[in-house]
Order: sequence, then structure tokens, then C-alpha cells
Amino acid sequence: MFFMRKRQREFSGYLDGVSGGRVYGWVCDRLRPRDRFDVEICSAGKVIGVARADEPRADLAGAGFGDGRYGFHFDLPEGDWSEETLAARVRAENFWLLASSGRESFASGLINSTRRGLPRLEPALSFRPVDERDVEIAAELQSAWRAQAGRAGARRLGGGGAMWTDIVSKRHRPLLALLDGEDPRALAQCLVDVQKSSAATGLEQGEQAYRDFLAASPEGRRAAVAPFHDMLASLAQYMGLAGVECAEQDYVGETLIVSSQRLVADIEAALGFPLTPPAVFDGLYGLSTGAGVLHGRDIQALYLALRAIEASGVARPKICEIGGGFGKAARYAMLAGAGHYTIVDLPTVAAMQFFQLRCALPDVPVAFRRPSEPSRGEGVDLVLAPQMDDSWVIDADIIVNCDSFPEMGDAVCRSYFARIGGWAPLLLSVNQEANREIDASGRQSIVGALLPDYGFTRRYRFRSWIRRGYAEELWSAPRRYTDG
Repeated sequence: MFFMRKRQREFSGYLDGVSGGRVYGWVCDRLRPRDRFDVEICSAGKVIGVARADEPRADLAGAGFGDGRYGFHFDLPEGDWSEETLAARVRAENFWLLASSGRESFASGLINSTRRGLPRLEPALSFRPVDERDVEIAAELQSAWRAQAGRAGARRLGGGGAMWTDIVSKRHRPLLALLDGEDPRALAQCLVDVQKSSAATGLEQGEQAYRDFLAASPEGRRAAVAPFHDMLASLAQYMGLAGVECAEQDYVGETLIVSSQRLVADIEAALGFPLTPPAVFDGLYGLSTGAGVLHGRDIQALYLALRAIEASGVARPKICEIGGGFGKAARYAMLAGAGHYTIVDLPTVAAMQFFQLRCALPDVPVAFRRPSEPSRGEGVDLVLAPQMDDSWVIDADIIVNCDSFPEMGDAVCRSYFARIGGWAPLLLSVNQEANREIDASGRQSIVGALLPDYGFTRRYRFRSWIRRGYAEELWSAPRRYTDG
């Protein structure tokens, strides 16, 4: 007896768009052009109706698709149906139609496919008035600033090299004046509002992004947070909480269609601590998770912290981050079990880190440290980059850098690479490699092109799990460190 294997279908079809409350498109089987199909119309992953794909389409017949009778339309029920949530699949075949239009603003730059549509995204702005605890922390900061950054040569606005010297010197002067002043309440207000100012540009949000979000339509706001949802989906895949997309097997959109709240809950259950950070800033946009506002930089920071701990090979590693943004990776690393964290950064950026970490990690010691002094061995140390010289004492299990080495330029990068082999046995770099021109002084650096000059050897290299266009590399320091 012979058994005939069922011949595979060869589907073609598109969800052409949504207009006037009507979804329309087409689908056919190129191997069986006489067959007609029912199409399920879905919103946020749920079936909301069925349409028969048997309407005549002259464009299809003219393009050689059988008799052309493969079109369908579906009139949406009354309600608010966001186009980015709409998708269509062939009933009983699990073939999801491609979207030929309507999702460009949402799909651009995403790692995961929107084939199944997106869930209903919930963008939000944080609301955070200044309280008395903020004023107390601002007073602590002013005192620590006078003791540490007020020293000659330590408080320079520049020192970051290339584009950072210009950015900090132009955008951080109001903050510097308040740090030098005697009004902690005014400083607290500045720091709580920093995400709405130019001082945060390049670090997280910044004034223009804040204004754009305020002025955006509801669709525009959802498009703004779609990349954050994409990062959540990829983080869940990295942590083994969801399967990795495989277009070859038509396994696409499976994680992206899950709601942000569900992804956050699954990730938090695996981590054992909250993913959504406490509200430190006013006016920071992001995904509403029920517990607050989650920005893409939070997700990137958590990923960096988890990768650093794993790559270190140590149960409670000592981590040193060069260029720490608002200190968010430090917060997640301490929650995830790191033993100690050091951040090396520009003085005014370190001041922002102090405020953010003291608010978000109230039970963890955070302090400025002179680089020639040994670490206290607990909490988070903030070290000022302009003080760097050969007397620096940093004892770490791994050095990390994310999204800042390229912008520093070759000269500053080389000054770090000549030293950090004596600070830790490993360097974790998560950076882009565009090598774009910064200004007349030079181009962006490529980390992997410079490190071999200083005796580093690469252990691995792959694309970042959650940030498209970024290369993650782990490097071993030269033997002078490992030999003690």
C-alpha cells in the first residue's frame, strides 16, 4: 500500500491595508489556484472575524495569479481598532499574511517580525513631583561634589573626547551651576526634570524627544514605544522565556504579539526582582507596565548587567563600567547579585548617576571615590574620568562599556585601553561600528580594531540580542593582569 504525502501549499498573499473601517487583502495557493480560503482577521492576536477570499481582483489576474478571484474584505466592528494590531491568517493553515502597508512606522528597525500584528501598546509619561527626600539627596550631592569634583582638574566639563566634550560643555552648564550652588531644592528640581532638558540628550531621552512625544498623535506615541516592546520580546528570548523567531520555519511574531505587561511579568518572575524602576524622573516616556514607566534604556541596562555577570564567570562579580549613562546598569547589576559596581564617567554625568542611584537604590551605598584610593568594597563607586592617570586603583572582575567608546574617539579610547588591562581580566563591549565622521578631528572608533594593539584577545563576538546594529564582544586582557 502506498501512502501519498499531502502536498505542501505555496501561499501568496497580503493584508493590503485598512481604510474607512474596512480591512482588505488577498491570498491564494499558487499550486492549487482553484482553491479558496477563509481568512481570520485578528487584532492583538485575537480573532475578531472571518472573511472569504473569493472576490475578483483584476490586478491579481493580470499578474498571473489564476483567475484573480482571491480578494477579501472585512468591515471592522465599532470600536477603536489600531491598525498596527491588525493581522490576517488563513484559517486552519496558520499562514499569516504579509502587511503591505500601515505598519512601516512601527516595524522600522525592529528585531522581531510584526507579521502577527502588535498588541495594544500603552505609552505613558512618568509623573514625579519633587519631594523632601529628593532635596536631602540633592544636599548630599552638593556636599560630595564640593569635596570631590571641586578639586583642581577634577571638575572639567570635557574630558570625554570627541563629541562628548562638546555635548557636555554646551548642555550641562546649568546643572554645573546648581551643583556649585547652595540651593538643594533647585538642584533636586533640575535633576527630577532632567529627562525633559537637553542635559539628558545622548544619555536617555532629552528635551527634543520629550517635546516630540508630547506633540505626537496616539498612533505616534505607540510607534515611539514599539521599539521598547520589541526589546522586551528579545530579552524574553535571550532569557529562554520564549522561542527565538525563525522565519525559515514561519515561526514569526510569536513573542512580539504578547502584551508588554505579560512579558514584564514573565521576566520579573525569572529575575526575582522588579523590572520597572522606581519613578525618579518626571516626563520620561515609555511603556506603561502597571508598576510605572519602562524606557528602552532600562531594558538595555538590564541586558548589559545580566551579560556582564554571566561573562565574568564569578558568582558576585566586581564590575566596572566606563560611561554609565544614568547608572541604570549599576542598579540592575546590584539587584541581580553583583558584589560591587564602579562607574567611570564625566563629572556632571556622575552627578546625575548619584541622584538616580540614591533614589532608586536607597539601601545601597553610593559615593564618589578618588581613583587613587582603594574601593570601599560595597555598593557603587563613582569615579571621575578627568582624574584618570596611571595611579588609578580599580579592582574588578570585568570592565563593561555600552554605546560610548565609539563616540569618545580613538585618542580617548586608547588612553583607556592602555590602562584597563590592569583593572580587570575581561572587557565586555556592546557597541556600534559605524565609524562615522565625528568632526574635523576624526571618526567614531571601532572597539575591535583598537584592542589588539594593547594585547587584548577576543573570546567571542555576536550581534546584540536586543539592540539592532550593535556588536557584543568579550575580550581577555593582556597577560600582565592575569599573571598578577
